Amino acid sequence: MIKSVKIAFLLLSALLWGQNQLTPETSAQLAAGKETVAILDFEGRGISQMEAQTLTDRLMSEMVNTNAVIMVERNQMEEIMQEQGFQQSGCTTSECAAEVGALLGVQNMVSGSFGKLGNSYTIDAKLFSVSTGGTIRSVSKTYKGEVDGLLTIIEIVAWELVGMQAPADKLAKLASADPSQAAAVKKERKPMGRMTKFTLLLIGLGGGAYAAGLFDPVPVPLPEAPTLPN
Repeated sequence: MIKSVKIAFLLLSALLWGQNQLTPETSAQLAAGKETVAILDFEGRGISQMEAQTLTDRLMSEMVNTNAVIMVERNQMEEIMQEQGFQQSGCTTSECAAEVGALLGVQNMVSGSFGKLGNSYTIDAKLFSVSTGGTIRSVSKTYKGEVDGLLTIIEIVAWELVGMQAPADKLAKLASADPSQAAAVKKERKPMGRMTKFTLLLIGLGGGAYAAGLFDPVPVPLPEAPTLPN
């Protein structure tokens, strides 16, 4: 009970703080119904925490580029947390992330980890609701190749976290960097099947021919008039 009251108080404080900091652009986004999201620094497994922080920043930047959510900037996030005596380091559990989300006054949080084993990388990310603690969307990726391709797949994860398909150029770049991703990229694009193309072609030809008067409608005979009794 005490913990719940504390979280509610922190949430109210963050909201009051935010009302004095809203830009016209943010106000317009809120009016449009976009949800607010903050990202905790991802945990580094097999990489340094500094590297994990850099990759987290790339994920955050790309989520901003999707224009689907309102992101809390790192400097604002750190300023509020310092004022309330919180630190990101060591906050790796969902419960801790939810408490930070309440402190920031956001609707959703993103947490996860970056891992490395040999020249293979893993990305595990989760978007969850601060109010319910329930997972909204989770994305897991494995990448094998140079670090440039890793940045691309992180950008793709950002789009998938907000429930959108990544741009075609990013998918193509990933397939080029890691051939093992080619099948997944092809599936993501969902090309039109042969039968669908053929059917649309027939429909188009038929409609064009009808419009050109090549096909005359078949007249339907009228029924004979009934014979009246004498």
